[in-house]
Amino acid sequence: MKKRCLTIVIFLALFAGYRPGVATAQSGARMADIGNEVRGIFASKCASCHGPDLPKPKGRFGYVLDLRRIAENPEMVIPQRPDESELWVLIERDEMPPSDSPHGALTPEQKETIRAWIAAGAPDASPFLMDPSLSIRSEPIPMASIKMDPVDRAVRWLGKFHLLLLHFPIALVLAAGFAEFLSLRQRNSAPSELVRYCISLGALAAIPTAALGWLHAASGNGASSPQILMAHRWLGTAAAVWLVITAVYVERDSQRGARSPRVRFLLLCGVLITALVAHLGGLLSNGEDFFRY
Repeated sequence: MKKRCLTIVIFLALFAGYRPGVATAQSGARMADIGNEVRGIFASKCASCHGPDLPKPKGRFGYVLDLRRIAENPEMVIPQRPDESELWVLIERDEMPPSDSPHGALTPEQKETIRAWIAAGAPDASPFLMDPSLSIRSEPIPMASIKMDPVDRAVRWLGKFHLLLLHFPIALVLAAGFAEFLSLRQRNSAPSELVRYCISLGALAAIPTAALGWLHAASGNGASSPQILMAHRWLGTAAAVWLVITAVYVERDSQRGARSPRVRFLLLCGVLITALVAHLGGLLSNGEDFFRY
């Protein structure tokens, strides 16, 4: 009888202490907490380059404080699967934010918080718990005030020349392709001096352009679109090699005084590869949604 009474008392005590929805509310509170914590990390470490109030955010990614929008972008976050989420891959590799970021790299604790946030389903931040100070305009910090290693500073400085040179090989190769098209249309079998001139200069300009492109990417540019960046770098390198080979064959045809079908094939492929590299570079500079508007 005593055991039965004791069992009833324990059952009633547990039943009285249980309130439907409390566990769910506590779980929701924890989700909101980690959402606000991640938003605070993004505000302090990432908003200077990807903040919503910046006129030209890097990579046209200016919604770093909008957790819901980030979670709904499968190219960045796959909820509950951090190892498959591009955002976590970049963070784990210290590519975002880079080591020379205005506010420094993420701490191990901050990284684990972001990983836990993705594993928890990438919940949104609660507007009731949001820190008002995190919604102010995020002004970029001048690069002169950032302490960088001399080698990193030299790489960043040299990489900028990629942006100055890249238009020359593109224009020259396209001009060579157009001149060859006109020559083919006129059924002229003699090599065009204009094609020879343009493709030779284009090949020479493509070599330093491709090399400086690797330095430009190494300084953190294009990290918001790693797949496009990788394709752009390798295709750009392949284009430079291809154009050099094409220029050699064009020179041989000029010496022989006759145009061969092989050269026209090489030239056509060179034009197509160069145009594709230029397109990928445009997506890196203006964002993947450039043609959607």
